[in-house]
Amino acid sequence: MSPVPVSVDDHKQRQSILRNLLCREYGFRRPDEFSHNVARFFDTKQLLQDPEVVSPHRKAVSCLAMESNTGRFLLAGSIDGTVSIYDISKWGRSDGNRLTVNGGRPRSSAVACYPPIARSLMVPAEPNILRLPSGHSSSVTFAQWYPTDAGVFVSGSSDGTVLLWDTARMKPVLRAHPFGKDGDVDYRAASWIAGHLRTTTGGSTDYNNNNLMVAGSYSHTKLKLVDIRSGASSHQLVGHQGGISCVQWSPTNAHVVASGSRDGCIRLWDVRKSGSRSCITFLDRNKVPYGTTIQPGGYSSDYAHLRTDQFRSRYVYSDKKKVTKKRQREEVAPNSYDHLESQGANQSHYGKVGALKFLENGQYLVSVGGDDGELILWDLRNGCSLPNKFVGNKYRQAGAPKQKRVALLTSRLGRSSRREDTTAIWIASHGEVLGYSTEGGKPKQVLRGHLTNVTSLENMEPGRRILSGGADGMILCWGQPQSALAMGRPVVLAEDKDSW
Repeated sequence: MSPVPVSVDDHKQRQSILRNLLCREYGFRRPDEFSHNVARFFDTKQLLQDPEVVSPHRKAVSCLAMESNTGRFLLAGSIDGTVSIYDISKWGRSDGNRLTVNGGRPRSSAVACYPPIARSLMVPAEPNILRLPSGHSSSVTFAQWYPTDAGVFVSGSSDGTVLLWDTARMKPVLRAHPFGKDGDVDYRAASWIAGHLRTTTGGSTDYNNNNLMVAGSYSHTKLKLVDIRSGASSHQLVGHQGGISCVQWSPTNAHVVASGSRDGCIRLWDVRKSGSRSCITFLDRNKVPYGTTIQPGGYSSDYAHLRTDQFRSRYVYSDKKKVTKKRQREEVAPNSYDHLESQGANQSHYGKVGALKFLENGQYLVSVGGDDGELILWDLRNGCSLPNKFVGNKYRQAGAPKQKRVALLTSRLGRSSRREDTTAIWIASHGEVLGYSTEGGKPKQVLRGHLTNVTSLENMEPGRRILSGGADGMILCWGQPQSALAMGRPVVLAEDKDSW
């Protein structure tokens, strides 16, 4: 999918579509007139060349999740409290009628449509813990397939519950309350739950299962580790001084999880440890690397090089004389959290952390600030931020400022001409999706087509197509030019080139 330049007429047409949307909501616009305007808008944006996902949601699409084993099923959660499943294959395809261009000339081929094959229901809250609800009672904040089986998926809601679903029956089989139930002493409503199932494969034999989920809430400072087989919480990770906004497991280490908080700090955790020792390190934007860049041989798979040990000086006496001075490591007790007060002044972002994603090799981390929209690439081999500067349109930040959660996605593009692995970074900025290379600079590709803000991104075919969900309730599919992003060149439309 090639980007489309924005003109004054295009901007007026986008505003007219929004007005038509409001008129349709209040009944002042005929259905045929509204659909004609939307089809004309899509034809201008050249979106119907790609498969069309028919979304049944009338509110914002909060999350998208693609099944990784076969790449066939798509999971979509919405603010309306429902979850939809799509079959993105030839068996789930429904060829629609031939659409027309500008109300007259028909298209050469029919549009491939993918309607939902299953959808949950929004139900009232069920206070009885012995009874299992048939759906969520509030907005769905995250959804994810079980990594090794498409017959199971998990979803979380702002009502404070996490549901484990049976895909065949589209019914929950387990309900978990990571942050307490109504009536508990320490109960607080979880305004926004962020969760992620462990998807790391390989490693030690006792960690080859994917039953552990890390959950965080926008109104709680502690991370909870939940076993989805029983719904019980094994232990909690303490260290943040604000609510949790985003979490993700490391793709190369089954013991490490990263979290971003409203206090502006990004922390790495080792779930094998307890208490204050579970926090491996925090990422400080003002930290300067010592010496030269660490070579690949110095990278430790268990992130041991990131541990900041505290030392104290000690004198060794021989025959009542002070002869030498040694340094002894000062161990921190697992139940002592005094050192967290001094770490609160170190920030990863100015304001809350909007989103974070690991790169495929696990050595780099991408994060976005929720207040200023700044995009930062971190080198986990030394815990420092790279000097790559990501600039958005009109020399502003890459992401949109003052966002509760930012849509962020990383996609591997393969190898470039220099025989290096290249990765594309996609970030939502209002109604646009900006594509960057890891080298930084201006966006190499801009995707436009949503009527309102883009709220979620997901890989449909890694390196080829991505999916985006917006606050307008639509799910759009985009084809990305792999060669242009891999080579780091901006994309130019054929119609924009000079013909002489």
